[in-house]
Amino acid sequence: MARTTGRRNKTKFILRKELIILVFVLVAMIVTTICLSIPSESDRRLEEINTAITDYNSANSTSYSTLEKENVIRKASLKQVEGHLKSSANGSEEHPVYLYILYGSLTNATVCQYLSAIDTEARNREVKTVYLYDSAKVDNQEDKEDASFLAELENDEAIFNADILEGVQEVDLLKTPALLVYKNGELIFNSVEIEEDGSYNWTQIINKAFSL
Repeated sequence: MARTTGRRNKTKFILRKELIILVFVLVAMIVTTICLSIPSESDRRLEEINTAITDYNSANSTSYSTLEKENVIRKASLKQVEGHLKSSANGSEEHPVYLYILYGSLTNATVCQYLSAIDTEARNREVKTVYLYDSAKVDNQEDKEDASFLAELENDEAIFNADILEGVQEVDLLKTPALLVYKNGELIFNSVEIEEDGSYNWTQIINKAFSL
């Protein structure tokens, strides 16, 4: 009697159009999810600044305001400051170019207290950018009378003091914080001068700087 041998029916796999579309949609969803989960440069900048202010508040029992998402504060290196100053020098009396620089650290009480106020005043005056130049080099220097340190600092100061309006105090990077205003590359306002002689508090300094 013949034995019947069972055979498996082989089904040929067919790559259908619907499956291709489904795979494509799934991949697109995964890529989109990954991209959305990566914080943008502005988000990272905002988080860094607000974390610093929050940390200061926690350590000192203060309640200084953090920045809003649509802020105009941008950190800038010395090289970037130099580039912005050179670019602003191309302005004219008919079309002046103003440059606003806050020199200080996010660990400084005054900076943490007034950074939000500076941002608000700048936006109210339709100022697009206020640059924050970190004073870490000075803050972290233990011996502030060291000759090599002072020589290097003098080179840095030369960038800020390349052009100064007569009567305005030149920038001294040992003095922090400071709010600086340049018009067409020329320093026209240095908050240190009027703060030291007691003429203005920081609320008044901010108002004066952005009303020039």
